[in-house]
Amino acid sequence: MGALEPSAEARVATIRLEGLSVFGHHGARPYEKEAGQRLEVDLRLEPLDARAETSDKLADAVDYDALYQTVREVVEGESFHLLEALAAKTAESILARFRVRKVRVRIAKQNLGWTTGGRAVIEVERERDRKS
Repeated sequence: MGALEPSAEARVATIRLEGLSVFGHHGARPYEKEAGQRLEVDLRLEPLDARAETSDKLADAVDYDALYQTVREVVEGESFHLLEALAAKTAESILARFRVRKVRVRIAKQNLGWTTGGRAVIEVERERDRKS
């Protein structure tokens, strides 16, 4: 392969799902867990291969609806003190269920405790072990 040619991994499309709005009971303070809050989740994924690009078949692609359902299951079905732990669990669940090499999970929440407003944002990235 020449120096200017992209690697096989670079030729795979990047999948992004942005602005997934989910409701969960997470937070380090009791009132955050009791009341719950809306979270915004963004995903960036790299499939294991480019099969879907050449076949044009849903069976070869990462199913967006199933991704969204996985995010909902983690965010709505479990409770974490920290966004870091929630994002890590979401990323690990996606790696376990989908044919992706790498996933980046970004979770944002409005911080209602700050009088000036603002958002707390955390981002984690997980990569499939090369042996998998």
